[in-house]
Amino acid sequence: MELTLQLEDSADISFLKQLLSQIKGVKSISLSESSTDSWEDIESSAEFKNAIQKSRNQIKNGQYVEHSQELMDSISNK
Repeated sequence: MELTLQLEDSADISFLKQLLSQIKGVKSISLSESSTDSWEDIESSAEFKNAIQKSRNQIKNGQYVEHSQELMDSISNK
């Protein structure tokens, strides 16, 4: 399964990659310059709805990591 995000030019891509890598089940993260799907298309897709429901279920069942030390250090610029 694949999830696509559209980012502004000023987005902190390295931080986003680090943040997304903390999510259970994320296999890989890649960056691409072009996209054909709009946010509305993605949000209304069955795959997106299934991913959101799966995430909610994982959180409900305690299957998540609140934070990592690496993430906290990057937020506080250590």
